[in-house]
Amino acid sequence: MNKRCFLLIGVFLFSLILVYGCGEDKVTPPTAGELTEQGWAKFAAGDDASASGDFNAALGLDPQFYEAYFGLGWAELRLNHAGMAEDAFVTYLAEKTGSNDAKAGLALACHAQDKFEDAIVAAEEVLDADPTWSFSRAPEINYQDVALVLAHSYYETADFEQSLQVIRDYLDPGYWVDTTTPEGRKQLADKLESLYSG
Repeated sequence: MNKRCFLLIGVFLFSLILVYGCGEDKVTPPTAGELTEQGWAKFAAGDDASASGDFNAALGLDPQFYEAYFGLGWAELRLNHAGMAEDAFVTYLAEKTGSNDAKAGLALACHAQDKFEDAIVAAEEVLDADPTWSFSRAPEINYQDVALVLAHSYYETADFEQSLQVIRDYLDPGYWVDTTTPEGRKQLADKLESLYSG
């Protein structure tokens, strides 16, 4: 009888230890900031879909955590979801107006949707503020990408001379064609195509 009593008391105490011990080891859910940093790490590793998921999760926790909109814009841009990227950048820039990184993303997103006038405005702001800009999270994306988008956007809005000037200022200083002639405009179009493919 005593053995059974001791055994029951022992099992009871062991159960209490398990219940209260496990309560202290509960995993704390990540914050919006932690999810955003996790998203940036995935972005750096090239896992844009998972990065987008983390940025969206961060915004689900805190819709005012603007850094997550910024990350979401870049992740969606690399996923070729230009409209979603544009929305995210616009939301971010409404709060953080001076970000060249976000303006560059916005220029690329607008260009991808053939919103050439909007792309021109955003790209000009980036290059006027920092002619040697590069994206802080991915330095391989830089002023040349923005300049190419700007030159192409000017071409698409029939401002051929300005398109040529952007190429000369940022991409190929020695390049020149006569943009007042059909042949010169064709050569300029070919140049833009070669810059995209090169």
